[in-house]
Amino acid sequence: MDNGSCCNFYSTRLVEKFGVQVIPHLKPYKFQWLNENGDLTVDKHVKLNLCVGNYKDDVLRDVVPMEACHILLGKPW
Repeated sequence: MDNGSCCNFYSTRLVEKFGVQVIPHLKPYKFQWLNENGDLTVDKHVKLNLCVGNYKDDVLRDVVPMEACHILLGKPW
């Protein structure tokens, strides 16, 4: 969600906990650096509302199995 980020994800755990509707990814792809065990297939995403002040938009983000503390808004901590 920022201009310095290359990837923005939501965790599978967050999506399940809040009951967000998952959408099948039209172009699944492999992602490697998040998983020490090899490639991770990103095959679903979610559409959520984003509101910052007066700015409102719908964002489409990929869903991956991770702990939310690893990446927050695309920035590694």
